[in-house]
Amino acid sequence: MKTKKILKSFTILLGCALTIMFMAGCSQPPKQEVDAANAALQAAISAGADQYAPNELKAAQDLIAKLDSEMAKKDYKAAKPTAVQAKEAADKAKAAIEAGKVKAKETAEMAVNEIKQDLAKAKELVAGAASAKLPADLLQPIKDQMVAVETRVGELDGVVAGGKYKEATDKVNQLKDQLSEIELGVNDAKARAEELKAEELKKAEEAKKAEEALKAEKKAKKPRKP
Repeated sequence: MKTKKILKSFTILLGCALTIMFMAGCSQPPKQEVDAANAALQAAISAGADQYAPNELKAAQDLIAKLDSEMAKKDYKAAKPTAVQAKEAADKAKAAIEAGKVKAKETAEMAVNEIKQDLAKAKELVAGAASAKLPADLLQPIKDQMVAVETRVGELDGVVAGGKYKEATDKVNQLKDQLSEIELGVNDAKARAEELKAEELKKAEEAKKAEEALKAEKKAKKPRKP
């Protein structure tokens, strides 16, 4: 009888002890998991996930933000699985970088080819304006801008070759804007040239009319023979 009571008491005490240990374990911050998650996120960022795997990186950052909130609330039970998920998401972001680089390279190369074609068209437009004998003061600034754009386009292949795909794409977008400005400048120059031509014609017509009027006046004043 005593033995049964002792065993029963021991079982109760053991259960209490295990419960206390379990609760104590749950109340401890999951430092190892949190450190691993943060380290994985930094590794992904350092490897270039912000450029080549932005969506995957954002998913990891969102989980880290959730983890930080849970840790601040001391909700360690929820924080531990969140930390594991955050690390997995960060590792996924890092793993997606290479595929992102391939895609970024393809995008950059395509953009460079397009800007070269746009440049060729712009050069033809400027050459046409030159052959139309537009006034030099209107055409020369456009030619100077074209030379600057052509120089920058020539540098793009080196930027891509250096693995700076985003930089190359950004520069292409800037150059597209400049080529648009050149096209607009040529059109404005042509319109201004037409205005100047119309003004010259008007002046010529007015001068001709004035000359004819003067001749008529002189003729009217000339005495008639009896």
